Amino acid sequence: MERIPRPVLRALEALAQSPINTSALAMAEGQDFAHDTLYRALNQPLASFFELSLELCKAMGGLDRGYLILDDVLIQRYRSGKLGLKKARDTSTGAWVFGLSLVVLAWTDGKRRIPLAFLPYFGEEESKLDLALALLEWAKEAGFRPEGVLFDAWYAARQVLEWLHAHGWPFVTRLRSNRVLDGVQLRRHGGTRWVKAGRLRGLTFAVGVLKRGGKFYGTDREEWWGVGMREIYRLRQAIEEIFRGLQQELGWTGHRHWRRARLLAHLALGLVAYGLIERQREGLGLSFYQCRRRLIAGKLSLDLSPLLPVQVEAA
Repeated sequence: MERIPRPVLRALEALAQSPINTSALAMAEGQDFAHDTLYRALNQPLASFFELSLELCKAMGGLDRGYLILDDVLIQRYRSGKLGLKKARDTSTGAWVFGLSLVVLAWTDGKRRIPLAFLPYFGEEESKLDLALALLEWAKEAGFRPEGVLFDAWYAARQVLEWLHAHGWPFVTRLRSNRVLDGVQLRRHGGTRWVKAGRLRGLTFAVGVLKRGGKFYGTDREEWWGVGMREIYRLRQAIEEIFRGLQQELGWTGHRHWRRARLLAHLALGLVAYGLIERQREGLGLSFYQCRRRLIAGKLSLDLSPLLPVQVEAA
């Protein structure tokens, strides 16, 4: 990959170690460089940050093992402003707020987790499903061969399921109760606990469907046509942990950028910082939050060595 600009490394250190990291000015507080250095980091192409997250995942052996997770998250703002944000529904509160939705792709092996990339949804042109398919294409071109792909019912659309099946990537997903299996809606299939194999309407292949606790799960991998698919689906929780860490610790809440490019670069820096902290905390036997607190307190310095094999350029 291309050389890493030195301002990007400084920005990663500042983001990981600053108690307030919602703006370049706040992140530069107490550092030995000016905030202009951080602005230079935010001028980098968005794809360059995703390449860094990819390098971290490769170092964990993530191309040939583990699971990819698709989900979206709402980055709220108090007004539309120059970003041109539209109102969206916050699923956690039900309120309609100004915000930017991100469709996010992450990786986990059940113990470790790396956020890989995202695409923004401003409510214009492409749908979230289009963005999800673009992220899957990116992962395929990057060389991923996941054990499975996990997502909730929103992404269990025909085009996503057909893409995954055609590329031999098994999936486990939640299914809405009105999905039609062999001509009958799932909620109208009798019984409270069952496993059935059949054809979901619109699909060209068979799936196994599990009903447990009033919830429905589906997969195209025959070995998972049983209660095991629910255990695999639980690994999807890793992306919720990622969102929590990014929002609480790495500047995804309360950001102060009003230019789209800088805002997205700021959020992408958070992905890379999360991955670096995740690698560092594993080696120290700490939780993500314990490691972050030690970075803030100055008891640790952010370990950039996983990225140092990549050449660094001065500018």
